Amino acid sequence: MNENRIRSVTEEDYLKIIQELVLYKGYATLADISRSLNVKRQSVRDEINHLISLSMAEKIERGKYRLTPSGDREANRFLRKHRTAEILLSRCIGIPWERVDEEAMGIEHGMTEEIIQRTIERFGVDRCPHGNPIPDPEGNVEPVADVRITSLLPDSTARISRIVYETDDILHFLALNGLIPGKDIKIESVKDTVRVLVDGRSIEIPTDIAMAIMVTVDDR
Repeated sequence: MNENRIRSVTEEDYLKIIQELVLYKGYATLADISRSLNVKRQSVRDEINHLISLSMAEKIERGKYRLTPSGDREANRFLRKHRTAEILLSRCIGIPWERVDEEAMGIEHGMTEEIIQRTIERFGVDRCPHGNPIPDPEGNVEPVADVRITSLLPDSTARISRIVYETDDILHFLALNGLIPGKDIKIESVKDTVRVLVDGRSIEIPTDIAMAIMVTVDDR
């Protein structure tokens, strides 16, 4: 029984990181997953093959993977737990925005549907602190009408909507510079880096961090 429980937790962790990597860069590699989960490359290969055998993951091309529709639904069911855990930790005990993703990993697997429902009802939210929507119990999620910040032209104005890839480095940089969901920005330049104006300050965002930022465009 313990062995089955551990396998289930492993699948959830892999599904979550593969989905996040696909949102971030369009695919997930063994190296990406190994680095993100801090596990050996061979262990990643074995788990990917396991997910493929369950029709939850597929190879796009050599060395690149993504989830199937059924894999995405399973990932979303787990992300419902993870994102609600983030809300609980940030709202109830004040875990900082840049740390709540990591801290949620300690309690996410134990989040029951009752805890999830009570948290959502208590705080009246439908997104996690990083702006990502909370899926429903069946793993469905409403599409978000936003675009990647790197796709904008200079002088565009926009509002940060969500952060689709949540590593420690990315979240700490964004928190330090006040680049969080709900913040209004103006694009100054998009070259090797993205330079934005926020709260009267000019901030240069490295491309690997900018790729994680989604925005809604101001059409005014």
